[in-house]
Amino acid sequence: MEDLKKTILPLIEDIPFFDCFNHDEIGILLEKCSWIKVSPGNRIITAGEIDFRMFILIVGQAEVILNGKVMSVLGTGDIFGEVGLMGTPRTASVEAKTECLVLTFDADHLNELTLELQLKLLRRILLVMIARLQKLNQWEWLRHRNRKIDASPNHSATKNPIDKTGRV
Repeated sequence: MEDLKKTILPLIEDIPFFDCFNHDEIGILLEKCSWIKVSPGNRIITAGEIDFRMFILIVGQAEVILNGKVMSVLGTGDIFGEVGLMGTPRTASVEAKTECLVLTFDADHLNELTLELQLKLLRRILLVMIARLQKLNQWEWLRHRNRKIDASPNHSATKNPIDKTGRV
């Protein structure tokens, strides 16, 4: 296990999600997690399924797919599936776009951690979720704002290109 830690630790330390954890805490997390290697095109998460795991993409790229449409591309350091820790059905599928190395935590893993480390990990997950919600709110606000601008009488696609002086 020590050799694995020496190999994996440099990868983990470069991921912003882990920057609040010290070396000992990262070591404990590595002992409590599971690792999966996923080939391109294979699913990591399937929409509608229930499991109690969250994932951290350590190496590779994966696509978030909703209703057959790629909604986003995940890269090294991204976390996903965190609502699965609560037993909520998956809202989207996630497929490996490239060869992926993924760190997984499930509810049992979290329960084995010290309370202090559980809180630290959950707080980090919460901060990621809040940032994601803020980003979605910004997109929604911009979409709503653009819809209002496009529908306004002063911004019509069929507007006459002649200005008030009569020139084109």
